[in-house]
Amino acid sequence: MKVYTKTGDKGTTSLVGGNRVSKSDARLELYGTLDELDSFIGLLKTEIPSEEKEFLHNIQENLISINALFATDSIEWDKKIGFNTNLTSILENKIDEIQENLEPLTCFLIPGSCKINALCNVVRTICRRAERQVYHIDLLPNQKLAATYINRLSDFFFVFAKKINFIAGG
Repeated sequence: MKVYTKTGDKGTTSLVGGNRVSKSDARLELYGTLDELDSFIGLLKTEIPSEEKEFLHNIQENLISINALFATDSIEWDKKIGFNTNLTSILENKIDEIQENLEPLTCFLIPGSCKINALCNVVRTICRRAERQVYHIDLLPNQKLAATYINRLSDFFFVFAKKINFIAGG
């Protein structure tokens, strides 16, 4: 099977469900940003201790599903793809677990106490961009649930960066 289809050569592409949209469509900007986020999480995984890698890998798997969810404008596909709200609870639990071992924040943190902290902050800011882009589209019910996950994900990367900063002595 060829990777190229030539169907997008004139500036349009198909969403899940078959509707064609411009490649400049807000939906494509969003899932392009989510793809970028996934890639940077992959880079971050190469730098962190092994006990943290599985959690980040699970986030990457979630992002692939979320990308499929945002790649549709059809209520039927939104229902078919769905979103597991337990994923948001898992993130919230992890955030709480990390924060239990950290001092309360008393000032702004400057990224870059070490390479891992800097990468965490790159991931966090890409996630924040995706979070803003979510609201440029008309959200379907499961997409709204995924939007909450993306919001929580940026919170996770904030506290994860703070944890790395603490470990690095910053």
